[in-house]
Amino acid sequence: MGAAAIAQEFVGGVQKHTKQVVVAVASRTPGKAAAFAEKFGIESHDNYDDLLARDDIDVIYIPTLPTQHRDHALMAIKAGKHVLIEKPITMDVEEAKEIFAAAKAAGVLAMEAMWTRYLPQYDIARQLVANGTLGTLDVVNASFCNDNRAVPRLWKKGHGDILFDMGIYPISFAQSFLGNPISINAQGVLNADKLDEEVSVQLTYANGARAYILVSGRVTLPVVASVGGSKGHLTMTHPFLVPSGLEVSGLDLYSPIESWRDESPVVGHEGLSYPATALASYVAAGLLESPIESHADSIANIAVCAEIIRQIGAEVL
Repeated sequence: MGAAAIAQEFVGGVQKHTKQVVVAVASRTPGKAAAFAEKFGIESHDNYDDLLARDDIDVIYIPTLPTQHRDHALMAIKAGKHVLIEKPITMDVEEAKEIFAAAKAAGVLAMEAMWTRYLPQYDIARQLVANGTLGTLDVVNASFCNDNRAVPRLWKKGHGDILFDMGIYPISFAQSFLGNPISINAQGVLNADKLDEEVSVQLTYANGARAYILVSGRVTLPVVASVGGSKGHLTMTHPFLVPSGLEVSGLDLYSPIESWRDESPVVGHEGLSYPATALASYVAAGLLESPIESHADSIANIAVCAEIIRQIGAEVL
């Protein structure tokens, strides 16, 4: 539902690496859906209603602007379709709640396409935490800094600013291991339009744990994320947002490092195919939300982003 650039990455990955079938694309921009459809060998519609009226479609993928997600998701849900909604699911907590409530009421699955949580290295990390390898978790450190000044959509209000578009990844990473924070302290650098260019955040948790997050759209640094515990630590290697790898070590500075590298054929943004496969399994099991990222998880992360934006005085809508 929409032929945005991310939709091309998604469809390409799904067709290459999954058993899911992409049936059709719809765009209200003249000629855009037809060109998209020709590239991927699928059907096209020049409006959303015709797409949603088809009875041979189970799931609608929504890659439109974050400020459009609420309306488009509700249209698809009303048509009885499951929905996979690009991250951030919205830029407003109440809109996210409305989407999930409507899906539950309609008996369809609604899921945020927070694709990083479905990557293989995340599965390994969850197992290491569950089996006690890292001990009690104390600190998370996650950084997503990349010079994206030449990407126009990140610098337009309502299009998903640096924090909501990029920062949602390290915020989600921290939540994966520490849950939701009880306090947030943020600093930011704003441009002339009062959009955030760079943000640094400290999150604290009820058990005393801390998370430190750095996000920048103006400078490039290694995109890594680490978790430190009472017995050891792990680092997801650069760039942790895509299929990459991880390293695990003990507490001593010179402790041996055990490494794992993802050598599967799923590379880069082809990793967008992982949540598609996960969603298919959840639909088959009759689930109405993802066990990897619940509705409450998605809503909480949007709330964290909104509070950070409030603290730094950015104007993103």
